[in-house]
Amino acid sequence: MIYDNQVKAFLQGENFSNGAKFSLHNSYGNVLYRDAFLLQLVKDKSVLHLGFVDHLPLIDKKIKENSWLHKKLMDVATYCYGIDINQEGIAYLKKKYHYDNMYVLDVLNETIPSEILDMKFDYLVIPDVIEHIGDPVVFLSAIRKKFKNNVGQLVLTTPNAFRLNNFINTFKSIEIINTDHRFWFTPYTLSKISTDAELDIMDMGYFEHRMLSGRQIARKILLSKYPAFRDTLILRANLIS
Repeated sequence: MIYDNQVKAFLQGENFSNGAKFSLHNSYGNVLYRDAFLLQLVKDKSVLHLGFVDHLPLIDKKIKENSWLHKKLMDVATYCYGIDINQEGIAYLKKKYHYDNMYVLDVLNETIPSEILDMKFDYLVIPDVIEHIGDPVVFLSAIRKKFKNNVGQLVLTTPNAFRLNNFINTFKSIEIINTDHRFWFTPYTLSKISTDAELDIMDMGYFEHRMLSGRQIARKILLSKYPAFRDTLILRANLIS
């Protein structure tokens, strides 16, 4: 999206339309993959990664294949701390891999440890979490209030409601979804909840979550020409407007 004054007026509730049209502009046209963008963004920066553990049965395989996002962030960032509610997963990672700077924490209901609040982070990365949250505005508002003094920018990623596979599956009369998801977000609705949470949106782009194979040439060409069909949205915002 392009966040001009007209778009901001709708996002802030100053204007209303029952059929508003918004550009699906892509702010990052030259980068196709989610992880490539995130790694470029945080290289030599300080990172706080919320919801970093992933699914416990998949962690070993992902670490072996170098596809576990938290390890990839740790490899390029100046330093990278992780926060997650998954106590079992964190205990496993610490015991088997001897990783540190990992905290078991419910950011909505628990006090943020002083060792985190006393540090400065360039980025707070929250990848593919918001769609699992029952009240995303309350969640994002809490994030803003708790981290506004020690975090530079917030980076949200979430599945794109306009992803190509959703349209293909509709023609097959089926829905394929993670059964813990509560929401699908479009560029506008993700921007709307972020605005409701009083975040200062900077930009948004479309990305593919996984690498496309060499046999997916037609798909890659299509997604390069029409980025709004890519499967992931990434929104960047300042915590203080």
